[in-house]
Amino acid sequence: MNSSLWSKNIYFTFLLVLASVTAFAQTGTIKGTIKTSDGQPAAAITIGLLGTTRGTITNEQGHYQLTKIEPGTYTLKLSAIGLIGYEQSVKVVGGQTLVVNLSLKQDARQLADVVISTNHRLKFGDKTSDMVARMPLANLENPQVYSVISSELLREQNIVDYKTAMRNASGTSTIAQAGNGRSYTMMRGFITGNWMRNGLAAYQFSAIDPANIDRIEVIKGPSGTLFSSSVISYGGLINRVTKKPLDTAFTELSYTGGSFGLNRVTADVNTPLSNDKKVLFRLNAAADHNGNFQDAGFEHNYFIAPSLTYKASNKLTFNFEAELYQRHTGSINGFNLADNTYWAGKSYKDIPLDYNRSYQGNDIDTKLTNYNVYLQANYQFSKQWKSQTLFTLNGVYAPHQMFLDKYILDDHQMIRQVGLLSDKYHQTEIQQNFTGDVQLGGMRHRLLLGFDYTAYRQDPYYYVSTNFDVINYTQPGNLFVSRSAFDKAIDTLKKSPSDQNTFNSAVYFADVINITDRLNVLASVRIDHYDDHGFHDINTNTYTGAFSQTKASPKFGAVYQLIKGTLSAFANYQNGFSYTNAKAEDGKLFKPEQAFQYEGGFKMESANNKWSATLSYYDILVKDKLRTNPANTNFYLQDATQSSKGLEAELVANPVNGLNILLGYGYNISEFTKADAAIQGKRPYGTPKHLINGWASYALRKGSLKGFGLGFGGNYSSSSYGDDTDLVTVPSYVLLSSTAFYDRGKYRIGLKVDNLTNVYYWGPFMQPQPTRSYSLNLSYKFY
Repeated sequence: MNSSLWSKNIYFTFLLVLASVTAFAQTGTIKGTIKTSDGQPAAAITIGLLGTTRGTITNEQGHYQLTKIEPGTYTLKLSAIGLIGYEQSVKVVGGQTLVVNLSLKQDARQLADVVISTNHRLKFGDKTSDMVARMPLANLENPQVYSVISSELLREQNIVDYKTAMRNASGTSTIAQAGNGRSYTMMRGFITGNWMRNGLAAYQFSAIDPANIDRIEVIKGPSGTLFSSSVISYGGLINRVTKKPLDTAFTELSYTGGSFGLNRVTADVNTPLSNDKKVLFRLNAAADHNGNFQDAGFEHNYFIAPSLTYKASNKLTFNFEAELYQRHTGSINGFNLADNTYWAGKSYKDIPLDYNRSYQGNDIDTKLTNYNVYLQANYQFSKQWKSQTLFTLNGVYAPHQMFLDKYILDDHQMIRQVGLLSDKYHQTEIQQNFTGDVQLGGMRHRLLLGFDYTAYRQDPYYYVSTNFDVINYTQPGNLFVSRSAFDKAIDTLKKSPSDQNTFNSAVYFADVINITDRLNVLASVRIDHYDDHGFHDINTNTYTGAFSQTKASPKFGAVYQLIKGTLSAFANYQNGFSYTNAKAEDGKLFKPEQAFQYEGGFKMESANNKWSATLSYYDILVKDKLRTNPANTNFYLQDATQSSKGLEAELVANPVNGLNILLGYGYNISEFTKADAAIQGKRPYGTPKHLINGWASYALRKGSLKGFGLGFGGNYSSSSYGDDTDLVTVPSYVLLSSTAFYDRGKYRIGLKVDNLTNVYYWGPFMQPQPTRSYSLNLSYKFY
């Protein structure tokens, strides 16, 4: 796709958004004051015209105003959570202002009670979800551990990138990043890709724009039973849930500017398309331009995501979503150690690199386009049974990704290697779920029966690389690589493109049985059939590595509510696996590698929704891993094992009105218990023993400064290792951030300081992380 054409499309999109806000006919106005029954101003009351998309809310003085109304007779409706509604017929005349003052049936005290009760909610951690268990199941009833990162938390922290958003997930670390922007999460001792969207696979081999994210669900443990082992890791999975159309009209425009040349504009436009609100539309869009804290590096990103909901009947609803994301970025990779033994016993901070230098320049770049199309049909057969049909099509078009890999030889020399990657892939998934809630044998059964089919196509793919030069990285100057020099080196290399087609079909079943009103047990199983057609060498027209395997993945759990609705004890057994096309010395295909998790703990939630907590201990054993056969190094043995066990704790609290707290802790012990001699008994790379995250904010809820707030928090990571030999250490770090904001509902101003103490810290792939930065966000919402 042409970059300039795409930029123009985004530009005109924003012009249309602005035009939709400002365009109006010469019409009438309705204004007035809303008071309580005892004569006090009623703030935050929603006022709308029935049969239209027009509406507003009252201010602190109870005043409201609706402008640009076509002449005619309307019904004016007042509403608010917990209040008795009020409707009145009004007639609007063109060019005139109609004054309508109204009174609620509640007095000021009753209104304050309602406002307080609705504000006592877990702003940072509402765990209501139909996706985690693929059925409606409350957190206290679910034997699986999961964390939720809400859109409200993302807004409060001025989040402009997905990697920073993931700092809020307990027991995880997300600072590993590839040159094209793709991030990885370390979870329970295993690396996890960010490949799930609305519960379906969405292979996002690039950065993720947060403009369309409503919440992020971080689901712990090897969850192959419900989510397919081919798209999860043994540590868990990350599911991003997108924003959906709502039945009220609004437009929110936002600008964020800050350090390193950050300039970001977003738009969120929502409107019903029919008077009966059966057709709803929403559009999220973003344009993002950013530099880098180093002497080179940039990002130019454009994102657009329309979504449509059609309520065909009381039983049938359709949802349609699409995402298109274009990224142009400088491919700033981390560094590599050519010989770990040279640096044995040292850490990344001991290597005399200049933290603020890229050693490559902006001529090394990557352009790619990601797309997602998502369809959902929900049909309610009866009060007990529901059908959900899902379809997704996604992929990436990235035919020209340039890389410069940097290998450190010693205390002054670095080998630089140029590489070119051409990558085009497409993934299609169809899923059918039937959920039921029935009484069988005198007990409640919540049932799930599902079918899943996924097809993955890798179009012509190749990667070529060669040594470029050897430099003295301690000498001054930029040491940049020009585009012409890069092309000259790459053009001499022979490209060997290949393609590949793989297919996965599965059936799964789950049953949550209420033995009593406090005790429920879960039993579920999934059977997958994986069919890999092998790598097709296009130059020679030959296929290699084709294979097929079938594997079952069980899951069991139990929950007992020690205090009903408040405290539950849980335990689970989960399974996941990884396919392999490797063969033993006798030519037989190895069976899939497997992971088994045993976990137990407690979940707590207050009856008034002021706090939620989880405490758990897990033990994950991976078996049937491959290791080199010491008797014949050309082949493997399938008897290697790996262990990961630990403790996790999370607290989300709203102890008093306006104060919100999020705290998380993860303790992990990981080890290659049986492996090749070089890593036997060692800890896997990038897996810290201790991880702590925390965030707290307080916002004034009344008075002249209502909406003003402060937030503060950070992350701690203990040291880890740069590779599986455990010779070189990734240093520990403490990362602190703070915010100040003024949020009045219709408009918001937010200031954030990231990396307050300006610490130098590294990702496991030896990527220097950003230094101190500032950002200012301005948002305005039109009703």
